[in-house]
Amino acid sequence: MRVLITSTPVATHFLPMLPLIRALGAAGHELLVAGQPDVTGPAGDAGLATATFGDAFHHIDLRRGGLPDGVRPIEVVGRPPAQQIDGAAQMWRNHAPYFLPDYLELARAWRADLILSEHMEFAGAVIGKVLGVPSVWHRWGTAPTSEFMLGQTRMWLGPLCERLGLGSVPAPDLVLDPAPPALASSDAPASRPIRPVPHTDGGTPRAWSAPSGRRVVVALGGYTLELGGAALLRRIATVLAAAGGVEAVVAAAPVHRDVIGTLPDGMSWTAGSAPGVLFPGADLVVHHGGPGSTLAAAALGIPQLVLPQLGDAFVAGDRIAGAGAGITLDSAGLQNSDTQLASAAGALLTDIGYRKAAGQLRAQIESMPDATETVSLLEGLKTSQEVSA
Repeated sequence: MRVLITSTPVATHFLPMLPLIRALGAAGHELLVAGQPDVTGPAGDAGLATATFGDAFHHIDLRRGGLPDGVRPIEVVGRPPAQQIDGAAQMWRNHAPYFLPDYLELARAWRADLILSEHMEFAGAVIGKVLGVPSVWHRWGTAPTSEFMLGQTRMWLGPLCERLGLGSVPAPDLVLDPAPPALASSDAPASRPIRPVPHTDGGTPRAWSAPSGRRVVVALGGYTLELGGAALLRRIATVLAAAGGVEAVVAAAPVHRDVIGTLPDGMSWTAGSAPGVLFPGADLVVHHGGPGSTLAAAALGIPQLVLPQLGDAFVAGDRIAGAGAGITLDSAGLQNSDTQLASAAGALLTDIGYRKAAGQLRAQIESMPDATETVSLLEGLKTSQEVSA
């Protein structure tokens, strides 16, 4: 089976599909990742065949426009309303038509049997419908496409689909959701669960020296640091140091470290950001609500302090707090308060209730079908399509 994989040009949208992609390869299927360099770069690093179209998208530039130096988006606009978070899909609805003809031509020439896309790559289902092959969406976090968002998509992409000979904007044949039941959305089309796997980027889990109970990972994501987050990271490090007896690992690229400043004793830098390397063995993860961090910490049963800055990261924080597995501080005032940060971190490190709830999340995830089981389902999609044809 030939599987064409597409993604919007954001690496963190692509990476959650990687365990399934590797399982497909291990089962003997032929794989090709198509996209802009933002996606084909990580795909190539993972040893996958790629077809690159266009230039790098530089998604972060869209977020930085007009933002003063050293100021985070949350300090300017606060928490966005729910409909605005849903409306973020407009960017990807607008993006889909630009490369759809290229992807369609590639899929036709390569004779793709299955189209696998993440759930904001709206071109995937269109390509599948035009070619008469199954298409699959793989969600990448806790805030999937809602019914409202999909309705907007059908309205905006309807004329394009009509020009391709389709009566309407097609839905995928299958939707895969890596969010466990306690974190899953109630306002989304039906899906099949697939177990999330913390991304390792080929590395192995780091070793800790401190005794269990006070080990903290601070991983605010590259976007947060690019968007004025250095002062926030410095504040978190100071608060953790004041708590005493904490061993902390702080993820930050070297380019940001001069702005952040010297770390307190007991804390160390890491340039790597793969949660499958950083998170194992931690007693607390402080992060920005990105999908990779949220689901990795959940899969490992680690309490979370979520400090969202953008879009659906606020939803991730809400879901983690709602499951009792963490705390979210969702305003600039809360995040910029030493008292609030210290209180939240202290509670998460000492209150056994958070660790128990985090363990329940881990148990839910461990009971979800893994990528190998899902491969059989995708093979069945192709067989069913051939029979119906």
